[in-house]
Amino acid sequence: MKYALQIAFKDLKYFFRSRIAIFAFLIMPIFMMLMTGYIFPKMQSGANVKVAVYSLDSGFRKMMENKKTENFIFVDSEEELKQFLLDEKADVAMVIPEGFLSAMLKKQEIKVRLIPSPSNPQMAMAAAQGITASIGGSIGNMNDKFTLEMENPGGGEFNYYSFMAPGIMAMVAIMSVVNGLAAAITTEKERGTLDGILTTPIPRYSIVLGKTLAQGIRGILQAIIILLIAVFLFGATVQGSILLALFVLVLGIMSFIGVGIIITAGAPDQETSQMILTTLMFPMMFLSGVFFPVNQMPSFMQSISKFFPLTYAAEALRKVMVLGGTFQNISSDVIILLIFSVITFSLAVPLFGKLTTT
Repeated sequence: MKYALQIAFKDLKYFFRSRIAIFAFLIMPIFMMLMTGYIFPKMQSGANVKVAVYSLDSGFRKMMENKKTENFIFVDSEEELKQFLLDEKADVAMVIPEGFLSAMLKKQEIKVRLIPSPSNPQMAMAAAQGITASIGGSIGNMNDKFTLEMENPGGGEFNYYSFMAPGIMAMVAIMSVVNGLAAAITTEKERGTLDGILTTPIPRYSIVLGKTLAQGIRGILQAIIILLIAVFLFGATVQGSILLALFVLVLGIMSFIGVGIIITAGAPDQETSQMILTTLMFPMMFLSGVFFPVNQMPSFMQSISKFFPLTYAAEALRKVMVLGGTFQNISSDVIILLIFSVITFSLAVPLFGKLTTT
């Protein structure tokens, strides 16, 4: 027991010598408690939900427009409906069938298609009751046979995995690559082999790109595995271009990979670098809209989420894979990811020279 206590004391003494390790050690539980206290979506009543409506029943549209229902935005085609979701101008879309008003008045069975936004499918499910009450109240004759039928934006029965898969793909790819790169670099640093690489005439940026490429391929493969499981095991569908989705994934990885190098450059050992990365990754995972809609978080949390590239990568992937968006639809996300990439790589390449054993 004496020797066990001596070994434990030695390891703890070594750990607390590093100010960086102590900072990461203390800040991690604080981050976790703050996130669990503020991350969860704000409750929003059905009256506050923006609903894009394509009505095949001209009488219903005229009636609702005359009543000036503020949360209903009428469009003229399903393509325009889809565009409203892509531009995030609506929380949910709805298609009113022909003869809807007559069926409501006669209390006949009638179904309305409800299409959730890819950034916030939870809102569509939560708002269904409020939308039903709003329509029923406007007509003044509630119909117990009136039902809202959830469906995917590309058609077919609603599948929550179609919405979850893109965000998880981006998260796993970015997190695994950054952690893998940090582990690979610090391992070589501790073994002394990194000194040999840095003394060669190979340009620093080539070394960085080479290591990034190796880890990037691993991250992309993991993302593809997630997609295959979602499609073949859980019935998820992909509406857009797979190549465009892979491009977004690569850009997402590139936008954050420099952060891993920067952190590794300032960490004395592998344990400390992993601790710092974990401290950074957990807030990013919860604040980037992978599990909770960003636009339903408190405003100050929404502001923080804008500093994480995963926010833009997940958003772009959902637009492509769920709504079939084109490059034009995700151009703003792509530009922001490119800016992240340029800034982090510009800082990472000069710092890579500091990754030598001492």
